[in-house]
Amino acid sequence: MKKEDLIELKQRLSQLSDEELKKRNLYLQGLANGTIQGPPVGYPSIDKTWLKHYPKDAITTDVAKVKAYDLILNNNKDHMNDVALMYLGKKITYKEFFLNVDLTVRAFREKGVKKGDIVTMAMATTPEMIYVVYALNRIGAVSNAIDPRLTADEFKSKIVDSNSKYFIGLDMCVDQIEKIDDLSLNSVIEVSPVNSAPKPIKVLANLGTKKKKRKEAISWTKFIDEGKKYNGLLDEKYEENEAVIILYTGGTTGKPKGVILTNENLNTMATTQVISDFNLERGDTFLNFLPPFSAYSIVNAVHDPLYLGFQTILVPKFEPKDFPKLMAKFKPNHVLSGPILWDYMMNDKKYKNTDLSNLKSPISGGDSMSAEFEKKLNEYLKKQGCKYKVQQGYGMTEVSAAACYSTDNSYAEGSVGVPYPKNTVSVFNNDTNEELGFNQEGAIRISTPTMMKGYNNNQTATDEIINTDVDGKRWITTGDIGRIDENGNVFISGRLKRMIVRSGNKIFPLNIENLILSIPEVDKCSIVGMPDKDERYVPVAYIVLTEDAIGNEEAIIQKVEKKIKENMPDFAIPTKFIFRNDLPLTDMSKIDFKELEQESLDYVDNNSKIIKKNMVAIKKKN
Repeated sequence: MKKEDLIELKQRLSQLSDEELKKRNLYLQGLANGTIQGPPVGYPSIDKTWLKHYPKDAITTDVAKVKAYDLILNNNKDHMNDVALMYLGKKITYKEFFLNVDLTVRAFREKGVKKGDIVTMAMATTPEMIYVVYALNRIGAVSNAIDPRLTADEFKSKIVDSNSKYFIGLDMCVDQIEKIDDLSLNSVIEVSPVNSAPKPIKVLANLGTKKKKRKEAISWTKFIDEGKKYNGLLDEKYEENEAVIILYTGGTTGKPKGVILTNENLNTMATTQVISDFNLERGDTFLNFLPPFSAYSIVNAVHDPLYLGFQTILVPKFEPKDFPKLMAKFKPNHVLSGPILWDYMMNDKKYKNTDLSNLKSPISGGDSMSAEFEKKLNEYLKKQGCKYKVQQGYGMTEVSAAACYSTDNSYAEGSVGVPYPKNTVSVFNNDTNEELGFNQEGAIRISTPTMMKGYNNNQTATDEIINTDVDGKRWITTGDIGRIDENGNVFISGRLKRMIVRSGNKIFPLNIENLILSIPEVDKCSIVGMPDKDERYVPVAYIVLTEDAIGNEEAIIQKVEKKIKENMPDFAIPTKFIFRNDLPLTDMSKIDFKELEQESLDYVDNNSKIIKKNMVAIKKKN
């Protein structure tokens, strides 16, 4: 299709009404599954071939225009005795959940919180955290969710930048807040991780601990008790595009930005889970150990399960290596995890043989997965009784977490899934802004009703990441390079900002990592770019070996170089091999590339090809 014809077609389609667009999408669904005959155009955003993987309802169902709280209330009002949350052995029913949210609304109202206010929240994955989010949502106020491990200066920056006048957080966070002399807050509320725990755990937690004297902060218990006397207005009316929560980007390539998500964002994601005909049933168990300052946690691991009527198991403190133990203990039906966690599961000496027959959604997201690892994981899942292959997801905070998802129905090896039914994903030439066709590699962009409202107090950054096409359609630039096949499967080649330019040659680390990870002696691998005076940047390989391969580093290097030479140009061969006992992880259990890049600077002037870091420690440990 000629460029001008494509532009004209897009402009015509942009003028369709909502009902006309539904009819067209049903036509495209029929075209993709073969029930309707007709010529495809050849562009992902026009043909939407992924629609063939979904039922008709996924196209025709509208998202309710209500607050996020009301969406979960309306879907659970006839199931009030079902279990909503499980926390440290205590079960909280939906009736108790809604009652606790109501008490939290009253408490915030009594403190003077009103519509449009921003409340900074630095909490763990506890019931109180969830009550806070939905209570503020009912008021029309906004949760500003931040990492409770920040320093006093970082707390101040997040509070001031968001213009927040209220703070609620863990006791350790209140310690930091009280170090700040020039911070003006109307209220500071202290929450203990054991507030909702069974009585024996509370008693044990309080043994030997001295209650700190606070200058201004009040306890959660007192906060709730004071709110019981409030008898005024509780709920504000729903308004379109109203903010619910501010969540911060990972900041792996710069200063974290506050992403504003709305009722529509959260509710579209939740509704999608039902209309997409996934393997979900009311009463299923969902394991949530994700930190509550991420979109994957708040949207996919809090809002979605509550809307679906799941029993959500909350884990207040989590370390990646705890994953196997948690899977063995709870045997959940659904879990949202990442490749590193599955790697720990498969290699754990005590829990790797855990029965996983209950697992309906072995989800992996947030980080890339090599084809070799994917095969290995699928074999492991099958061996442990799971009837489903690994379900990869793909997205970003700016689109409310997941935008693509793979199921058995749409599974394609190496793919991160197909777009959700209300989403459009396509590939563009980054230089010309022109859309590319199927199987052409370019910059991945996403157009979706789950697109953020924008970055908080940062219009410049908002304008930089959102592109407007010739038809007025708005696209989020993901920063990833990839392609989309004729079935709508999305394949990621690499991260644009991770791309290494060596003497003018472009190298995508993921391609090298996949090859290295196919070598049996390699357990983990990451490729980063290191500055070089002659070639600008060169690839450096960080490698974690299997236990029986330690001591054979030279032989492994030879295998790696041979494997790369057979499959890629010589410029893709790493100039240095750094062997570690493990790879550093971010708070979201992703490989921390930024830390590795920083570490590689220590070796710029090192003439050795092979560097060992803590390898002796590994040997002793194992």
